Amino acid sequence: RDLFALVEGSSGPIRFEAGLRWENTDLKINDLTVPADVKSSYDALLPSASVRIEIGDGRISASAARTMRRPRFDYISPALLEAELGDNDLLGNPLLRPETAWGGDIGYEHKLGRTGVVGVNVFYRKVKDLVEITNTGLEGSEGPGTFILTPRNSGDGKVWGIEFDLSADLGLIGLPDTGVFGNLALIDSSIRDTFGKRRFNGQSKYVFNMGVIQNLPDLGAAFGVTYRKQGSAYDRMVGEEVTTTYGADLEVFVEKRFGKSFTIRAVGSNLLDGSKDEAFNKFTTIADQTARSFDEYELESEKAGPVFQLIARYAF
Repeated sequence: RDLFALVEGSSGPIRFEAGLRWENTDLKINDLTVPADVKSSYDALLPSASVRIEIGDGRISASAARTMRRPRFDYISPALLEAELGDNDLLGNPLLRPETAWGGDIGYEHKLGRTGVVGVNVFYRKVKDLVEITNTGLEGSEGPGTFILTPRNSGDGKVWGIEFDLSADLGLIGLPDTGVFGNLALIDSSIRDTFGKRRFNGQSKYVFNMGVIQNLPDLGAAFGVTYRKQGSAYDRMVGEEVTTTYGADLEVFVEKRFGKSFTIRAVGSNLLDGSKDEAFNKFTTIADQTARSFDEYELESEKAGPVFQLIARYAF
C-alpha cells in the first residue's frame, strides 16, 4: 500500500518539486519446507526533493531522496535451490529486511547546438541493511568444495561516484545527420565485513559506452555502432573471494524505412565475442582466509558468439 503527496512549482529560472511517499508491505510465506507460515510487515516514509536552475545555455540540477528496495522473491523464499549459484546452493531468507538509502545528486548540463547536451553529475548514497549473499558454511548438494549460500542484511555502507554524459550531432562541422553519444560512470563504495573494509560485492569500478548514429534521409535509412565496457568486480564472503572481469561488447545496426509506417532493422550484437572471466580464491576456515592459506584456486571463463536479429516494425 502506497500513499504519496507531491508539490511542484517554479519561479523564474527555478523549478522545484518536493514529495513524501509512505510505503507499507505485508509479507506472508507458506512453504512446505518450513513448519509454519512466515509473516512480516514493514513500512517506510520516503521524502524527496529536487530543484532545476536554468543558467543561460546550461542547467544546474540537485536532488535528495530516501529510497527503499524490497528483496528479490528468490531471496525470501525458504526453498533450497540446488546449484543455483554456480556449483553452490541458494537458500532463501524470509526474514530479510528491505534496503533503504539516503542519497543526493548534483549536476550540470550544457546545451550544444540545437539538440546536443554535455553534462556531469556527482552522486552519494548512504545505504542501510544492504542485501548480499553470504556463506552458511554448510556443504552444498554438489559435494565437497561447494556450499549453501544465503542472502542476509550485511550492514550499512555507502556508495558514491561521478558520471559524464555527451549527446550531440556534428552540425558544427557540417555533419548535421551524424550523432555521437557517450557515457562514463566511475563508481566506488565501502562496507565492512568479517575481514575489514571492501567495496560492495559485484560492483564494477566503471561503466562506459559510446557510439555514433548516421542518418541517411535521402535513402530513408540509418546505421549506427555502439561500444560498451565495464570494469572488474570483486566479491568476498566467508570461504570464497571472486574477481570478475568482463569483455567489451560491440553492437551494429542498419535500418531502412519504407514510407511512414514500415521499418526493417538488422542488428548484430556481441560482435567482439564477449567473455566473462572469474578468478576464485577458496579457503577452508575464516582463520585460513585471514592468513591467506588457500585451499583451492580456480579460473573460469565463459565466452559467447555474436547474435543477429532481423526486426520488422509497422506503426498504425
